[in-house]
Amino acid sequence: MNLKKTALCAAALLGLGLLAQPAKATDFGIFGAYQDTQDAGHGYGGGVKLDFARFITLRATYLGDITSGTRFTNSNDLKLRVLPLEAGLQYKFQPDANFSPYLGGGASYFILNPNHGDTNNELGWFAVAGADIKTQHSFGVTLEAIYRSVDATVRENVPSGTTTISEKVPLQLRGFGANAGLVWHF
Repeated sequence: MNLKKTALCAAALLGLGLLAQPAKATDFGIFGAYQDTQDAGHGYGGGVKLDFARFITLRATYLGDITSGTRFTNSNDLKLRVLPLEAGLQYKFQPDANFSPYLGGGASYFILNPNHGDTNNELGWFAVAGADIKTQHSFGVTLEAIYRSVDATVRENVPSGTTTISEKVPLQLRGFGANAGLVWHF
């Protein structure tokens, strides 16, 4: 499993390195984020993105207090704070136009922080469709629909009398989301 993660990261970095060219048509955006996941409900947060060299996107999003309908046997609600760090490729159909639609996708590294128990950070993927709507002054609005996919397991040791029971709660954090915010083109 560790070899699989290493190979995926190496392939993503190689692809980004091969496509790197002088930064042109660079966009920086900040946005509000919403994500609805399969097993863990929905969450709100915010993020930043940097698009450069026409094909490369780097992004980070914070989603706080995603509450799971799944509970541990001791009735503790499971809440997660999720931070996907993402690197990918995208194609902007008209990068210098006032209306600039795009499609993309790539690898995600999910930093997961549960309120109970422990979990490993996980690798996943994302796909995005969106548009930047810019003014003549290189400032505008960004709108995106995004799909993220990752599976995780939260582990907790629950004391039961004189013994400790180890519980595992599997979570599928895949689902659709939306981002809306501001973008600067330079």
